[in-house]
Amino acid sequence: MLVTSLEVISILLYLGIFSYSWQLLSQGKTLSSHTGWVLLIALITHGYLCYKLIDGGEGQNLGLFNIFSMTTWLAMCLVGWNLFRHKAHSLLLVTLPIAIISIIEAAFLSGSSVITLSGKPLNLLHIFTGIAAMSILLLSALQSALVLYLDRGLKHHPAAIHSWLGPLQGMERYLIQLLTVGFILMSVSLFLVLWLPNELKSAQAIHKIVLTIASWIILASLMFGRYIRGWRGVFAAKWSLLGVFLLLLGYFGSKLVIEYIVN
Repeated sequence: MLVTSLEVISILLYLGIFSYSWQLLSQGKTLSSHTGWVLLIALITHGYLCYKLIDGGEGQNLGLFNIFSMTTWLAMCLVGWNLFRHKAHSLLLVTLPIAIISIIEAAFLSGSSVITLSGKPLNLLHIFTGIAAMSILLLSALQSALVLYLDRGLKHHPAAIHSWLGPLQGMERYLIQLLTVGFILMSVSLFLVLWLPNELKSAQAIHKIVLTIASWIILASLMFGRYIRGWRGVFAAKWSLLGVFLLLLGYFGSKLVIEYIVN
């Protein structure tokens, strides 16, 4: 009953924020300060829901849609921080629907993948850094899509863009910041795999390992090219989309196969 209530409240709050924000931003108006406080309540509710879904019984249920819901919650936390701190709302309208979908999926398609993390700090750190990396890189993928949309809109005469997106240079700069932090966390998570027990390493699906390494190589090349050769703009956005897609496909795709197809 509590979990269902948290799901309904979180969805309704997110829907209300999306409807209100879309109405104002599409008219070129600014959001009121109340939006951030309502979002904070939604984040607290969504966060407690993730806790109940993952750590609400014996062991930790790291099922596919539980992890997806936690990933979107962390992403929404970063969006909320930018809304409070920098009054930046470019990602708000594109992340809210994804967060709503993740909650609905966790409610109706919840699977079971229970493990015990008590007394295993290395495993816990590996999982947390991995989820944090996916959250930030998911935002970078959405930011890349906005950069591509903004670049395409600026080429039309007159420019066909929404005013709430902000200047292209600022969007590109934020994209690089997201990619840098996400890549660092991803690298830490991959490094920790080397120190995990053999039984955990052997349980990893081969396509997950291959796709994750391919994603890391693409993002590493992009980071190197950005700081050495100045890669940015549409070029960086397209390659970041590819790198993040491979990472998400490797993790969520492998869990989908293992939990819902193989089982």
